[in-house]
Amino acid sequence: MTTPIPSRRTVLKGAAALSLSGAAGALVPALAQSPAAAPAAVPPAPQASPPVTLTAAEGSLPELAGPGPLALFNGALPGPVLRVKKGGTLNVTLANSLKENVALTWQGVRLPAGSPALAAVAPGKSASLSLVPTDAGTFWYHATSPSLARRALSGPLVVEEAGAPAYAADHLLFIQSFPPESGMPIFPVNGAISPTFQGPATGRARLRLVNATPLFLRLKIRGPASYAIAVDGQPVSEPFELKDGRIQIAPGGRVDVAATLDDADATIIEIETTQDPIRLAVVTPVGAAGTPPAGAPAPLPPNDLPAEIPLKDALRIELPIGDKPGAGAASLGTVKAGKSVVLTLVNSLDAPVSVYIAGHPVRLLDNVYDGWRPWWHDTVPVPSKATVRVAFRAAVPGTWSIVGQRGGDGEVVVSRTYEVTA
Repeated sequence: MTTPIPSRRTVLKGAAALSLSGAAGALVPALAQSPAAAPAAVPPAPQASPPVTLTAAEGSLPELAGPGPLALFNGALPGPVLRVKKGGTLNVTLANSLKENVALTWQGVRLPAGSPALAAVAPGKSASLSLVPTDAGTFWYHATSPSLARRALSGPLVVEEAGAPAYAADHLLFIQSFPPESGMPIFPVNGAISPTFQGPATGRARLRLVNATPLFLRLKIRGPASYAIAVDGQPVSEPFELKDGRIQIAPGGRVDVAATLDDADATIIEIETTQDPIRLAVVTPVGAAGTPPAGAPAPLPPNDLPAEIPLKDALRIELPIGDKPGAGAASLGTVKAGKSVVLTLVNSLDAPVSVYIAGHPVRLLDNVYDGWRPWWHDTVPVPSKATVRVAFRAAVPGTWSIVGQRGGDGEVVVSRTYEVTA
């Protein structure tokens, strides 16, 4: 069968917040351009971003991470914010001052297999990396080694849409965590504790939420209505309201939110816990008061992803998730470009697992039928003792990785590859 995007009638109006089991929402077809409309101006070709050097070296931040050593980019927490326009070239020099190899994972960025941007750099060496992101959205980079990534070797990547920004206020919230000597973990945002941002009074601010922790985070946005506008870097074709301002983000996952502000009270982003909530950040309204926007915001421009995934002749693969990742990241199989894949993730653990699927964004499939949830993922949450199915259309030849990390400690519990042939 061919799985189309569900219509508005197939989901609950108003939509629920994202959770481990997904959230409600829908896609609508784009409006056709009027024949009398003037042709759109052709935007200029994206330019290369200014070169950036990422130096991986030992450091320490005792006020945030305790007395132990960290692996930091440029001595900062997090690493530098990398920005580039969609279709532009990002030029990075990776300098390795550590005592082990460093390779980077560009989480969610569709890169050709064998790209130099994925190669390891030996101790004391440096290498120039260039990548051209095909998708606009919120992504992040981190050391491929889980131990180095957990020691803070990571940073954000923002690929901007062509044209003018969609929001007057556009803020990145890169969330990290460090276990304390006792009590609750410390959660710096952009390397600071509970930073304050600004947004237009009675307007909307775009909040790019990146979960760079090994924890499943349940967030609450205290303020007027907030809407999910992108998941794992890919725009939601019909933004949906977060129920009670709540949203759950898996380790490695990202959600872009359009948060409505009022002219009186600040909007507060916090982590919900079994005890008191932990304040992550504050957005204060600035400027003249006015009439707040009503209803869902306009969708972000779409990226080039398939409108449907034919499932009748799809390659179907089951991936067990257990305590051990398996030796050598064995291959799950080979699929020809253009063919669909249904991947069944079977978690036998007592803990939830976050599964990163490189190479191709995937759709969550409903547990009852082969209808898909109307947003894309590259980082898939799999609850404890649960089975989750996803589908994607193989497009880019190469060998791609699938890595599952246990929620809580970030330990790798599954590591496999799959190959796409031309």
